[in-house]
Amino acid sequence: MNNNENDKSLSTINENDVFSKIKNFFKRIFGTEKQDTSIMQENIEVKKEKNSFEESIRVVENEETKLLKLQKLYRSGKIKEKDLTQEQVVSLCELYDKQIEQLRKSNEIRKQKLLLYRNKLRTNNQN
Repeated sequence: MNNNENDKSLSTINENDVFSKIKNFFKRIFGTEKQDTSIMQENIEVKKEKNSFEESIRVVENEETKLLKLQKLYRSGKIKEKDLTQEQVVSLCELYDKQIEQLRKSNEIRKQKLLLYRNKLRTNNQN
């Protein structure tokens, strides 16, 4: 009997009746608006972060490409050191130092590979 009383007290809600439609209408208008605005704010913040990151990458690329173009012009003799500003001279010197360091590392790696190859050849010839 206890089970029957609980079943009678629980009525199924018909989603198609007028009151449910009105209730859902107001829920859509007032209930989700707050959620939508917070989601929109989060999306805007993410887009701003993404745009600022992309912009910083573009700035770095632009500075490096400008500096490399400047280096190319300087090497070809189209511009002279006296035509450059002090900042450009310093930037070019830093670029040359960076490139020299990269070449040294690359040469050291090649040197190690050649030594390994030579040692491998020696051991193969001794057998």
